[in-house]
Amino acid sequence: MAGCLALIGCAPGVITRRAQDVSLIQGPPIQDIKTPFDQALSCLSGKIPSNAVFAVGAIADNTGKEQYADSGTGKMVTQGAGDMVQSALFQAGVRVVNRRDPNIPIAESNWGLRTMGDQTAADFFISGSINSLDYIPGGGASVKIAGVGPEFRQTRILIGMDLALTNSFNGEVIANIPLQKQIYANETGLGSGRFIGDTLVDIDAGAMQREALHYALRQMLSYATLDLLAQVIDPATAQECLGKINSADAELMHLPERSVNGPRRASLEAMIAAAKSAPVAQMPPAAAPAGGPQPVPQQSAQPQQVEVQPVSPDATRLANEATTYAARAIAAAEDSVRAETYDHAAGLANNALG
Repeated sequence: MAGCLALIGCAPGVITRRAQDVSLIQGPPIQDIKTPFDQALSCLSGKIPSNAVFAVGAIADNTGKEQYADSGTGKMVTQGAGDMVQSALFQAGVRVVNRRDPNIPIAESNWGLRTMGDQTAADFFISGSINSLDYIPGGGASVKIAGVGPEFRQTRILIGMDLALTNSFNGEVIANIPLQKQIYANETGLGSGRFIGDTLVDIDAGAMQREALHYALRQMLSYATLDLLAQVIDPATAQECLGKINSADAELMHLPERSVNGPRRASLEAMIAAAKSAPVAQMPPAAAPAGGPQPVPQQSAQPQQVEVQPVSPDATRLANEATTYAARAIAAAEDSVRAETYDHAAGLANNALG
């Protein structure tokens, strides 16, 4: 008993005085987030036209799955998928414009610091959704002899997504990829329930392993970004970079087969050239972009005389009745708030409105 009390006393926060800070426990060091596809993404650097500008649109969580706990509710799937794709694009060395948070340029435009026309236009953008999350029934086994034996159990989650690369100029989808992955988890244990003399001794020990769900999603998003970029560049160049992927991390796509299902209409250079050469629509001064400086309407030199119409007796009566009912409603609300029970509140409200 004394040893247990000594161990408890060593735990931070147990006997710390109220005015004294608790010593914080330091865990593993902070690290860069790395995926098995970073090397392949870095291989694309310099192999995509430097004048191609990419952005990330909405990548929504359409699974509809939520988790519940004592501390509240939350989504099962990360809500930051778009930021993960943006990091993957940056890893690939392409030009990226930030469309994740437009509040800063909008605010600066409203303040007159700059106009929305100063923003670099995106030539292509990635969008899509994480749209399936299914629980696959698991299985297990347990063998015990004389009350002692091992246990094993496994479960899986199937998650899927669809992403597309779109030409911003005309809205054409130029590349698309559907992906899915099974998230694996297992649990092993050893149980013992035996009598030692007249005393029942029950011992259980176990361990559980599970893939990190959101890290697996980051890997899927990184691979999806790599796949989309590989579909719109030279196949030989794409295969060179895809060859850096371990087959244990992803099933490599076959570009010739993909090109049959989704042939490229033109090269990235041709798409960009077509967009740059297209005439720009001129907006009339009265229809300036939202948030930008708006034209000041011309005021007439002489103020216009407004003829005052007489108020009819019926309108006056309706206004008085509306004021009376409004006052009664306010009084009923105040009385109901002060009521101790629901029935008391209902009675006060009926009396006030009656």
